[in-house]
Amino acid sequence: MVGIGQTPFARQLPESEKALACRAVLAALADAGISPAEVDAFASYTMEETDEVEVAKAIGAGDVTFFSKAGYGGGGSCATLAHLAAAITTGQATVGVAWRSRKRGSGPRPWKNTTTQLPTPAQWTRPFGLLRPVDEIAMLTRRYMHEYGASRDHLFNVALACRNRANQNPAAIMYERPLTRDMYMTSRWISEPLCLFDNCLETDGALACVLVSAARARDCRHRPVYVHSAAQGLPAQHHGMVNYWNDDPLSGPAWTAARHLWKHADFGPEDVDVAQIYDAFTALVPLSLEGYGFCDRGEGGAFTEGGALEIGGRLPLNTAGGGLSEAYVHGFNLITEGVRQLRGASTAQVPGAATCLVTAGEGVPTSAVLLRN
Repeated sequence: MVGIGQTPFARQLPESEKALACRAVLAALADAGISPAEVDAFASYTMEETDEVEVAKAIGAGDVTFFSKAGYGGGGSCATLAHLAAAITTGQATVGVAWRSRKRGSGPRPWKNTTTQLPTPAQWTRPFGLLRPVDEIAMLTRRYMHEYGASRDHLFNVALACRNRANQNPAAIMYERPLTRDMYMTSRWISEPLCLFDNCLETDGALACVLVSAARARDCRHRPVYVHSAAQGLPAQHHGMVNYWNDDPLSGPAWTAARHLWKHADFGPEDVDVAQIYDAFTALVPLSLEGYGFCDRGEGGAFTEGGALEIGGRLPLNTAGGGLSEAYVHGFNLITEGVRQLRGASTAQVPGAATCLVTAGEGVPTSAVLLRN
């Protein structure tokens, strides 16, 4: 990974998603010192509304020999890197661009028209009141609390760590807006037991990154960050966002992705210096900590105690603020922050960071990457 770029983040930006996408892609190419005409591969999400055809034309790309899209919203972020890395390794392409552009802050809420949900697996949940993603994750959170004794204080630890890092990041929407325990505990419910601060931001913005071969990377502007291992995960018989009817609904796609991720790595969870864990909702973090092997089943809540997720803690988390406090662009800002950490250029730099885990959404079919210097 040799280039990263992004637009400003805001609740409402005037430009179109296409314009934001192109701005982020051009910024990433400039960061890498690579001409748009050299780009021959693109990867994004199935939910990305700007096709690679439009991006390629707008930025002045040359002949494109590889393009792909990864599914399942926030579950697709790291898969875009995996697809490009595979294409470059197998000789299908030489310069790949991954991106996500989204006007989630000023755009429509996708769950407002419930009839559009009925042909999907949501036909089994929407008619019974689970209208929004937060409603589904709230049920999962309540089950987790019941099974393992996790508390709202544990969820607050996640929200606080992300907000503290955003307070150090001038690009974050929540920059210089501290969070206290009293603010958290007295905030309104969104879907009990998840309150306002358990939910990600609603953001307009775009991000992109550039991948090339290791040999080519030596000639680029910055010290390269290597994709060490990558994985996607779809458990057997998985159905919809969350498997409430599964015998073990708390073992989600992260567990499937993690087994493959670590199998192809030459280091383990204990060797990860910093983590960028998908945080559309605070409860996804303790579940992911367990799924990716940082602690045992039921210990994800307790893992957050004692400042474990802060700089200097056991596992510094979401060091630009994450989806909870920097911006929510389907997790792509976790990728770019992982690169900044390993470049030594984060606004909340972990001293000596050489390895980073980046994860996509838990609950949905997901993906993850290990990055290293």
